Amino acid sequence: MNAAGNNDARCGNRSEGRAERGSGGASLAKRALCVAVAVVLVAAAWLGPTPEGLTEAGKMSLALMVAGIFLWVTEPVPVAIAGLVTMVLMPVFGVLEFNGGVWSGFISSVIFFILASFGITAALLKTKLPTKIVFALMRLTKGNARATVFAFMLSAAVLSFFISDLPCTALFSGIAVSSILKIEGCEPGKSNLGRALMIGITYASVVGGQSIPSGSAMNIMAMNVLSANTGITISFLDWTAICMPIALVLLVVCWLSVTLVFRPEPISATTMARIEEKGRAVGKLEALDWKVLGIMGVTFALWIASNWTGWDATAIAVLCLVLFFLPGLDVLTWREYTASVSWNIVLLIGCVQSLSGGVKEQGAASWLFGSTVGKLAVSGAAIVGATAALLPLLRLVIPVGPAFIAICLIPLASMSAAFGVSPVVFTVIVAVNASTTFLMGVDSNNMLSFRHGYWKMVDFFKAGVLPTAAMMALHATVLAPLVAAVGY
Repeated sequence: MNAAGNNDARCGNRSEGRAERGSGGASLAKRALCVAVAVVLVAAAWLGPTPEGLTEAGKMSLALMVAGIFLWVTEPVPVAIAGLVTMVLMPVFGVLEFNGGVWSGFISSVIFFILASFGITAALLKTKLPTKIVFALMRLTKGNARATVFAFMLSAAVLSFFISDLPCTALFSGIAVSSILKIEGCEPGKSNLGRALMIGITYASVVGGQSIPSGSAMNIMAMNVLSANTGITISFLDWTAICMPIALVLLVVCWLSVTLVFRPEPISATTMARIEEKGRAVGKLEALDWKVLGIMGVTFALWIASNWTGWDATAIAVLCLVLFFLPGLDVLTWREYTASVSWNIVLLIGCVQSLSGGVKEQGAASWLFGSTVGKLAVSGAAIVGATAALLPLLRLVIPVGPAFIAICLIPLASMSAAFGVSPVVFTVIVAVNASTTFLMGVDSNNMLSFRHGYWKMVDFFKAGVLPTAAMMALHATVLAPLVAAVGY
C-alpha cells in the first residue's frame, strides 16, 4: 500500500518533523522562498487574464492545485499543512463554499480505508509471518543468488497486498541486511548482491501494491475518483483480475532487470548455514500470528465475495480493524494503532480530494484536457498508448500520489467516452503510476532501502529503465483488452 508517494529531496522539511527543526540560516531562507513562490503563483493567476472557455473560479482552482503541488514537492511546511491552506482558500476565490463543498469534499470512503489499512499494517508487522515467508522461500533457493533475490521480491510483493509499501520495503530490506548481506560481508556501495536485493525489494513492494485494491491507498482513491466522476464502480475481484496479470509480469521483469544489470555474487555455504540457523530460531507460529492470519483470511474472503455480495471494500477493511481489538483477540492496543497512523497522509489525501472536487465543479479539469489532448484527432488506442508512455515521466514531475491522481484522472475519465475508451483503463494507469516509479530513487518508499547504502541513485535509474518500458508497453497493449474481458 502506497499512501502518498512523496518526494524526499525537498527544499524544506524532509518529513513531518523537519519544519520544526530549521529556524534560521539557509534552511529558513529556502523554506520562506518556497512559500513565497507558491503565493506568487496564486497571485499571478488571480491578477492575470482568464483563458477562453474557463471561468474565473475554474482558473483559481487550477492555480490552487498547482501551488499545492509545488508546496508538496518542495515541502517548506508539512504536506498536510500545505493541503489545509490550499483547501480553505477555495471559498476565498469562489471555487467552493465551505458547507457542502470544502468540508464534505474532504471526507470519503478513502479516508476510512486508509485508517483501517494502518491497523492492518501494524497487526501484520507484529507477527512472525514476514520472516517465516522469507526463510521458507530461501530454503528452496539452495544458495542461488538470483533465486534468493527473487525469493525476497516475491515475499515483499505478497505482503504488499495487505500492508503499505513503506513498511514493507523497510521490513524486507532490514531482513535482507541482517540475514544475508552482513553475514556474507557484502560491502555497501560495491556489492552487486546488495544492489540487486535492495532495489529488487523496493520494486517488488510497489508492484505487489498494484495487484489488488487493498495493496495501495492510491488504488482506492483512484477507484473513488472514477466512481464520483463517472458512476462506474470497480469491484475488488475485477480490479484484481485486471491488474494481477500485469503485476506478475512486471515482477518478473523487475527481477530480470536487477539481476542482469547487477549480476549478484554467489552466496557462500557458510552464509546459507547461518540463514538456516536463523530460520529455525524464529520458531513456530504463536497465538498472535494465528489470530492475525485468521482475521486476514476472513477479510480477504469477504473482499473477494464482495464481487457478488456487493459489500463495500472499505466497510470490510474497517470490520477487520475492529476485530483486532475484540476481547479475546486483542491483536492491537489503541496506543499501538494510533502510533501507526500517519495523520500527514490522512490529511493530505482529504485535502487533495477537496481540491479536486473544486477543480471538477468548475469544469477546470475538462477544460485543461479539452484544450490540449482533446483537440487531437487521434484514435482511442493512440490516446491509451500516449497516456501509458507519458504518465511515468509526468510522475517524476508530480511525485505526490494524491495530487497526481487529481490532476490526471479527472480529465482523462471525463474525456474517455469521446475516444471510445473505458475510463477504467485510465484509472488503472493513473493509480499504478501514482504509487510507482522505477526511475526516481528519491521517492519516499525508495529511500527506505537507499538508507542502507547498498545502491546509488544512478543504480536505481539503470535498473528501472527496463521495468518502466515494460510497464508502458503492458499498459498500452494488454490493459484495454483485460478491462474489456472483465466487462468494463
